Amino acid sequence: MGGNPIAFDYTLVATILSFLLLVWLLSKFAWGPLMKIMEERRNHIESMISQAESERQQAEKIKQEYQEEMRKARQEAQEVIAKATKISETRSSEILAVAHEEAEKIKKSALVDIERERDRAIADVKAQVADLSVLVAEKIIRQKLDMKGQGELIEQFIQEVGEMQ
Repeated sequence: MGGNPIAFDYTLVATILSFLLLVWLLSKFAWGPLMKIMEERRNHIESMISQAESERQQAEKIKQEYQEEMRKARQEAQEVIAKATKISETRSSEILAVAHEEAEKIKKSALVDIERERDRAIADVKAQVADLSVLVAEKIIRQKLDMKGQGELIEQFIQEVGEMQ
């Protein structure tokens, strides 16, 4: 037994030195680029989120503009319909007034024609009555009838006038 009571293990020291060298190499060459890539990734994601928010706001603005245009279009359509309705009502009233006026003219013309025909018919009847009266008078004079004969003659005259009408 004679050896060294404390044994020094070089394997442990080599392992520790290797680990420290690896940590130093990783921090020098890998950690910086890795952190740079992570930072770029974070910036890219923030940019995408910012762009998405901007696009959402723009879409909201377009939606509001569209809704306003639709409201204006509806209002204009209602105004056009109201105007067309008013024009059609006015035109309808004008047409009815013209038709009523034309009907009055036709009615007055018909009444004038009827009046003229009535006057002509009365004149014809008067002429016939006058002619018949003359005939009756002639017959009375020719026959020199008595009262009974005159009654029969008048009765005959009345029947002839009734047949003529």
